[in-house]
Amino acid sequence: MNSDTIKIGILGIGGIGGFVGAPLAKKYKDSTTQIIFICRGATKNAIQKSGLIFESKGTKETIFPDLVSDDPTEIGILDVLIVTSKSYSLSEILTTYKDCIGTNTIIITLQNVVNAREIIHETLPELGQIMEGCIYVASNVKNPGHIQHIGGPGKIFVGGEKENKWLIDLLTTGGLDIAYVADINQILWKKYLFVAPVAAITSAYKVTFGQLLEDKNLMHILENMMIEIQSLARKNNINLTKEDIETSKDLLTKFPFESKSSLQLDFENNNQTEKAFLVDYVIENCTKNGIPTPFYESVNERIILQSQH
Repeated sequence: MNSDTIKIGILGIGGIGGFVGAPLAKKYKDSTTQIIFICRGATKNAIQKSGLIFESKGTKETIFPDLVSDDPTEIGILDVLIVTSKSYSLSEILTTYKDCIGTNTIIITLQNVVNAREIIHETLPELGQIMEGCIYVASNVKNPGHIQHIGGPGKIFVGGEKENKWLIDLLTTGGLDIAYVADINQILWKKYLFVAPVAAITSAYKVTFGQLLEDKNLMHILENMMIEIQSLARKNNINLTKEDIETSKDLLTKFPFESKSSLQLDFENNNQTEKAFLVDYVIENCTKNGIPTPFYESVNERIILQSQH
């Protein structure tokens, strides 16, 4: 990087954006690395007025980034854009902020999907270098501009054509637990193996992670949903093993008993949901590839019934 100032935008200051943005804004305050929170509405107003309130591991801090804005002109061209918004708003948001993305802007995605690159390329065929990524964390919005880290290690994996070592170093120094991996697709599918079925089953049966673990029947359904995803991954030249399934099931024990999936919380709060990316995507792509999905389909039917009441 030759320019004096490095501009990093964090797009969407919800549970994930707040978790990623808080340590960076704290570490790089008044330095040559500028941290910009890109958010709108009540979240923008709250952070502009009172800072970002961030709770984690028993501590509560108030953090002010260098800029809080939803105006592309004010934000300007970014060196790095970390996109933490929900999957369903990915293309709309990138269209809105395309004037902040140059040919050399590095776009890091942290959505719970296995096809972020395709979605971005459809929206911005010419712009940006994409580093697909994922994060293992449970972090929720208590109120606009008030984020609570509930659990999960907060580990971030990213991959792309270029390693961009300077950026990984910068983000690590900024307090993020982030690693570059050459084969990011394998990691994205391993994360999806956990996230998608757990989101679906907790939403369908209205259970917390702890309640799911204690229910043998639900754990049996969950395992079979994971096997359905394993078959789909194989069609995408990704080999998910029996050990990967066991590791995914075991991951539930790493979260507090009362943890809920973000899909479940969105259903509970009547918000727009990521069902299209976590449930429908699996069923549609399995159907295309001739893979039966009886477990996913029965859970999907239950979700549809729940959301009609």
